[in-house]
Amino acid sequence: MTLLERYVFKAAFGYAAGSLASLVLIVWIVQALSRIDIIKTTASAAGNIFWIALMLLPGLVAGVLPFAVLIGAIQALNSLNAGSERAVISAAGASPKVVTRPILLLGAIAGLIILFLSHVVGPYSSSSFQNGLRSINADTLTLFLQPGRFERVQDDLVVSVGDANGAVIESLFISDTRDPTVDLTYFAREARVVDDGDRSNLLLYDGQLHRRSTTDGGVSVIEFQTYAFDLAELRPSSNGDWTRTSERSTVDLLFPDPNDPIFQSKPLNLVEEFTDRMSSWLYAIAFALWAVVVAGDPRTNRQGTGPAMFLGLAGGLVLKALGFVALSLIEEGYVWVFVSYLLPLGAIAANIFLIWRGLGPANWPLSEWTAVQMDRVTAMLTRFRPASYQNGDGR
Repeated sequence: MTLLERYVFKAAFGYAAGSLASLVLIVWIVQALSRIDIIKTTASAAGNIFWIALMLLPGLVAGVLPFAVLIGAIQALNSLNAGSERAVISAAGASPKVVTRPILLLGAIAGLIILFLSHVVGPYSSSSFQNGLRSINADTLTLFLQPGRFERVQDDLVVSVGDANGAVIESLFISDTRDPTVDLTYFAREARVVDDGDRSNLLLYDGQLHRRSTTDGGVSVIEFQTYAFDLAELRPSSNGDWTRTSERSTVDLLFPDPNDPIFQSKPLNLVEEFTDRMSSWLYAIAFALWAVVVAGDPRTNRQGTGPAMFLGLAGGLVLKALGFVALSLIEEGYVWVFVSYLLPLGAIAANIFLIWRGLGPANWPLSEWTAVQMDRVTAMLTRFRPASYQNGDGR
């Protein structure tokens, strides 16, 4: 890189790092506080809550890193314009590549980080997080719940035990009203916390499930001999499977076990997770190029920097929202896998075209139309001013 490119990259990197730290800290605190209620139930959870919250960080970093690149790049380019440095660079005959290359390099570095987090660190941290919740909930049921008392272990989730001897629980009662459409009540003569490697799972024996619809009040009763619960969220486990797609390695997603219950019943869930990991890094590059589009053109220091940031964030949020929708629709068919890749790749291609042709926001028809309307409004207001003010000698 040239001296100017290193200067731009250093400024963009500094702003992006600050934005990343701020965004991650805000989201991390919100996520950690949403789970702080488990400390009220288990004293030992207070020592584990930091580790569990720490396992949230890789996923949070991968999620907000494209936005940190976008914000950091726009701030760096705005600062160049505010100090008239961008205008001087352009007047000296420097190519627009001088600002495009370092910003694109920043996006590429962020993309590599997202790939590493998604494929290597992410599955491990997700598995550790879920296992931490399972361990805490297992301790809650077997060690800290008082026999005969009804305890609220989560919002809209009440549990009561008759007695607990080690991993064996007698007379288990669970009231689950977290779903607004149906109230679930479980009765089990016996329940056991079963350890499977580093996981703790809950199996209910000889009991009943009462389902009451909140719409019509209808009640159905299901008797069961064995019922499986995932202790991570105290929800029924499908087909006894305890491993979420986010906890699986990329190799497992590519080459799943033919006998895997999830692969047999919902194979597109594995495709959705793999597509998310393979497409998320593209947004960092798309956002970096978008920052150059909205803030890379030379401007005078009299022009505000707010519109560039607003337009940049608005475009980034719309693109990311469309990406989330496309990922969620993969369960409907494989065509949405194509759409999930097409969105960031199409944005990258469109941004490269706009930069190549020098079509920044100032050259867009909407911007020109807005400028014309503002001129008309200014002219109308001028007509209503007193003549002395129009001649420049008003007081």
